[in-house]
Amino acid sequence: MAKITFQDAVTKTVEVPDGTNMIEAAKLAGVEIPHFCYHPRFTVVGQCRMCLVEIDGMPKIQAACTTPIKDGMVVKTSSPKTKDAQKSTMEFLLINHPLDCPICDQAGECKLQDNSFGYGFQQSRYDERKKQYAGYSRTKIGPRVIADMTRCILCTRCIRFTQEISKTGELTFLDRAGSTLVWTHEGRELDNDWSACAADVCPVGALTVEEFRFRQRVWYLKKTPSVCPGCDIGCNNSIESRGETVYRYMPRLNPDVNDYWLCDHGRFLSESLNERAYTRPIARVSGDDTFPGWEPVLDRTVAALRETTGANVLALGSAHLSNEENWLLRKLFGDTLGVPNLDVVADGDRVRTMPSKHGWIESSGVAAANLRGARDAGLAPRAGGKGLEDVYSGAWTPEIVYVADGAFSRDADHPDRVAALRRATLLIVHARTENLLTREADIVLPCASLAQKDGTFTNRFGRVQRFERAMLPKPPVKADWEILLALALKLGFGDPGWNPLSIFPLLAADVPGYAGFDEAQLEGGLTMKKGLFVSEGGL
Repeated sequence: MAKITFQDAVTKTVEVPDGTNMIEAAKLAGVEIPHFCYHPRFTVVGQCRMCLVEIDGMPKIQAACTTPIKDGMVVKTSSPKTKDAQKSTMEFLLINHPLDCPICDQAGECKLQDNSFGYGFQQSRYDERKKQYAGYSRTKIGPRVIADMTRCILCTRCIRFTQEISKTGELTFLDRAGSTLVWTHEGRELDNDWSACAADVCPVGALTVEEFRFRQRVWYLKKTPSVCPGCDIGCNNSIESRGETVYRYMPRLNPDVNDYWLCDHGRFLSESLNERAYTRPIARVSGDDTFPGWEPVLDRTVAALRETTGANVLALGSAHLSNEENWLLRKLFGDTLGVPNLDVVADGDRVRTMPSKHGWIESSGVAAANLRGARDAGLAPRAGGKGLEDVYSGAWTPEIVYVADGAFSRDADHPDRVAALRRATLLIVHARTENLLTREADIVLPCASLAQKDGTFTNRFGRVQRFERAMLPKPPVKADWEILLALALKLGFGDPGWNPLSIFPLLAADVPGYAGFDEAQLEGGLTMKKGLFVSEGGL
């Protein structure tokens, strides 16, 4: 361990492990050392020279990112010598930068902009013509990323990402000296599973993601912690929204799962959260849609469930629903109504991989976030019960089929499988988007998107992670847990004061392996191990 003193506006001393980068040590002390090229997961190159600081005992100013720390070191982060060096670096970086912040899509999350205001001169002494990169501006270099080399500061973050994290090596330097620029290697496209992360690590507007460009100013966006629904790795992300519209997913740091990264597959599912076909409960009578409101529809559902024995009902949960929602489904149908026919399925998918701090981790090859959690909640046929395959094969035709997620899998658009479900006397479906199953349903219950509810998912490794609500569903749309709770209350189960936060402790007490949790720790995710949660170590 080494003790380092940082002399900033206030002198602070911090003790850090040997080998800690000086920039990271400063963060622990609550001191900011401005930088561009440094990133905690990349090799240190000392490329930008923005992190120059004065250190007692050293005659020359030093780059903080490349200077080894030593016990007793005193670092001056705001001395006149340090400030002059930072201003000179900023002046040099801005010589050829276009200074078009008002029309740059990176404005609001640009480190050059931030450091210019915080550490640079407030006016430029440079009055010559700025360098242009004909043919290398506003050009697609891959399916997702647009490059503009007039804005590049040659920090090499994107190059190091493709070399050290994705290990695909698409980006490199072209030319030399004053003509140097970053571009794709030998004409290859920037096309890998994590290509948009190269734009994430760009500290300026040189690389941007095409799908988000000029859609919204970032300072208007609300950032809500969530979990990616694309597979069962459980990557942590942020839902960035304004009003009732989701504009993008961004990676959210969790070193044990996805670290700083998010794959393109999961990232670009964000737009699907804005899709909506159903805004009112629908009851179909003689093939015609009627809109009677929630109470008549729920009453009709309850009456049908009371008149039908449990053995003739199929309750289908979903790997896209939260732990709390699947648990409510099981408690309502399995325990309260005595339905033995419970099931959950998930679509197959290619095995997806994510680089974490501890190495590469893989999905189990399903295209859903919560298959393990749904099974943990008890969604499987009980003794003597039947499942979805019995319906598909024609071995069993239930009187009532209750589908808690109309988009539970690709089966919802498979004509033969939907026809098998349609043979039921009453087909009830929660739905947000339209498909063949929802068009065939007798009752359609409009439900919220992932952005409009909160709860927890359990990833394939048993890590339980909380996601939060970015916005309320627009009435009369309800979250799936609200629909299930409304039915439960009419059937004599549940409490009107329940919500996902209060349901989880009940689930934890009821489901093996989910006991012994700390509510605050769910924000970072907990892993089940021998029936208990552990917050450190393992996935």
